Parts: sequence; C-alpha cells; structure tokens
Amino acid sequence: MEKEISLLEELKAKYGKVYTLEVPLDEDDVNKKAIIYLRKPDKTTRAMVSKLASSGKYDAAVEATLKNLYVGGDKLELILQNDDAMASCDETIVELLNVQKATLKKN
Repeated sequence: MEKEISLLEELKAKYGKVYTLEVPLDEDDVNKKAIIYLRKPDKTTRAMVSKLASSGKYDAAVEATLKNLYVGGDKLELILQNDDAMASCDETIVELLNVQKATLKKN
C-alpha cells in the first residue's frame, strides 16, 4: 500500500492529474483486478479516439486511449489481452474523456 501511494505521488508530480482505474480480470473472482494509472487526456488523444469511435472502431478507441494515457501500475497487457476486461473499460473511458460542459448565456 505504501509503495502504491509513493508511486501515485511520483506520477502526480510528473503528470499532474492522475486517475486510478481498477479493472476486473476474472468474472468468477472479484478479487482479481488490474490497477493502472492514467494521465489526464490531451487534445491529441481526444481527437484520435473521436476519429476511431466515429468510424465505428470502438474497441480500437478504448485500446488507443489506454495505451496513450497509461503511466503506471499493473502491466497494461493484463487488460489489453482480456476481452472481458477491455469491455469493462468502455464506459469508464467515455467518462474519462468527457470534459466539463461550457455555459452560454445571452447578454
């Protein structure tokens, strides 16, 4: 646990905002998870993922997001090579890529 906190603090110092993603690896064993750290998405990543998603390549969009934002934690391959784990990332990745909505007021 201390090692995790130390790594997380190190990643925050390097990347600013860092997100922790816990991904189930085995539907029969709730304790079997991969824990990875993702940096905040940038404009380039958002554009690439948007292009993939708009062309119907949703799995490729999730994979590209994970590969581009991964900064540490368990091995990313644990998730990328597990179809169920990848599917479980779908909604979370969409949530991660969303930005705050701007407000427009008529003056």
